[in-house]
Amino acid sequence: MNKHIVPFVCVASTFAQTLVPSQSVGSSKPDQVFYQDSEMYVETTSHGAGTYDVFYNRLAPEGRWFYDDNYGYVFQPTIAVSEFWRPYSDGHWVWTDRGWTWVSNENFGWATYHYGRWIRVSGIGWVWIPGNEWAPAWVSWRQTDDDSYCGWAPLPPEAIVSVSAGISSWCDNRYDIGPAAFTFVRFSDFWRPSYRGYYLPPEQNLTVINRTKNITNIIYNNNVINNYGPQYRRVSQITSAQGHPLQTYQVNYAAQTQRNAAFKTAAQGNQLNVVAPPQKLNTVATMHPRVAKQLGKAPVQRGWQDIQPAQQQQLRQFFTKQAPVLSDPPAKLTAQKQKIEPQKPNTPVQVAKAQEVHIVPNNAVTRQHQLEQERIQHAHNAQAARQEQIQYQQVTHHATQPRAVPVQSAQPHQATVYHALAQEHAHAPQPPHPHSEHRPNDEQHHENSKDKKEKKNFHADQR
Repeated sequence: MNKHIVPFVCVASTFAQTLVPSQSVGSSKPDQVFYQDSEMYVETTSHGAGTYDVFYNRLAPEGRWFYDDNYGYVFQPTIAVSEFWRPYSDGHWVWTDRGWTWVSNENFGWATYHYGRWIRVSGIGWVWIPGNEWAPAWVSWRQTDDDSYCGWAPLPPEAIVSVSAGISSWCDNRYDIGPAAFTFVRFSDFWRPSYRGYYLPPEQNLTVINRTKNITNIIYNNNVINNYGPQYRRVSQITSAQGHPLQTYQVNYAAQTQRNAAFKTAAQGNQLNVVAPPQKLNTVATMHPRVAKQLGKAPVQRGWQDIQPAQQQQLRQFFTKQAPVLSDPPAKLTAQKQKIEPQKPNTPVQVAKAQEVHIVPNNAVTRQHQLEQERIQHAHNAQAARQEQIQYQQVTHHATQPRAVPVQSAQPHQATVYHALAQEHAHAPQPPHPHSEHRPNDEQHHENSKDKKEKKNFHADQR
């Protein structure tokens, strides 16, 4: 029996090696699904003390937060209100030791293109759902057979990657990603610092996508996520022919937990310096973002809008034929247990259904909310007291004049106060009128002193 075990071990070892892609900078491994012993990756919190607070704090000036009943808190950059804007367009791809990495020209790009996923909400536009793990990018890749066009589409929140299964060429039909979600550019423009103004209008995507195949390959390797797609050598040949060879980089990740850290991804020499929160964030938060709007269960546009049903069916069949979904694909992401309890505006506190953060009751958050309410109430009371004092002074002034107190002009809740003050003032001792026969007390005292002095002198004369 032993003579059969050794060959089997060798075959198994050879099979395992074919599933692990090489990390050489000059190669890319499309159309592979990565399988790895789950014991080699142990999830811990040793990556740093980063939490979702970094998103809620740092992204607030760059856009607005919504609350969606399916995904929890979602973020929309200010520029995304334009129907012409799309994710992964203002920036460019660079080839690194972790695959194709997106370098954004947008201030919010450190978060929205490396953590979390995107969806397009009907009537709202593109919104970003936070995630807890950094990756070079989260996209589905496609390219034409003649190497003329390359395209990518943001992955939705349902797309997950694990140490046992990555995201491969079946992702479009697995997650129902349609043509309009893709950004297509010519390979000859791949070197440009920004693809704005160079990608195809979305309405032309349908004519191109029929000539493409999916080349997505997002995997775990050495406990980090890698994003493989187009073959680097082929892309570099095309751009070099245009006089723009592509450089290769090594990712230099500098995790920062400071509140005001300058998050940025930039090339320096042969290194791609990534200044960002820890690569693995703790799925907790101690605050709630200010919610601009409740979305409810908003309808999501997957990229099939404006396409006839017959064409949709035909294209879906084309996707399925190209890359059938695995018999045992990774489970679609659902609302997992989180660790804060967001409070929806004007509604009772409810458990969020966010993508990866299940928020639980937090005494610090509750106490902070109470203190904020007390501060607001104290300020309101102080303002009301100042207003009453001003009104009392006005009533006192008007009471000395031969005209009625303007009770009717007061606010309804202040009229009773004004009337009571006027009555109290009417029964109080009033100062004499300047022309009254009654003289002030000091003058009367002077007259009394004069009378006493005259009487004293009169008695002295009598003696």
